[in-house]
Amino acid sequence: MKALDENGISLVELEVGEKAIIAGIEAKDKKKMSKLLALGVLPGMKVKLLQKFPSFVFKVGNTKIAADESISRNIMVRKD
Repeated sequence: MKALDENGISLVELEVGEKAIIAGIEAKDKKKMSKLLALGVLPGMKVKLLQKFPSFVFKVGNTKIAADESISRNIMVRKD
């Protein structure tokens, strides 16, 4: 896995079943960032990637979220 920056790697680079901790959100679009924050995608939360195709499905807390690659790529994580 390639490191994207000091915040870790993108969620899309995890393997299915891997767990990580959200390091930050790098959405340039304020609407995308607001949606993620409203769903509980917050720095420090644990995340588990459940599926990559046809869309990315991940679990944060007790919430399962389905998102396309462009949104999932904005979620930076550190492996748990």
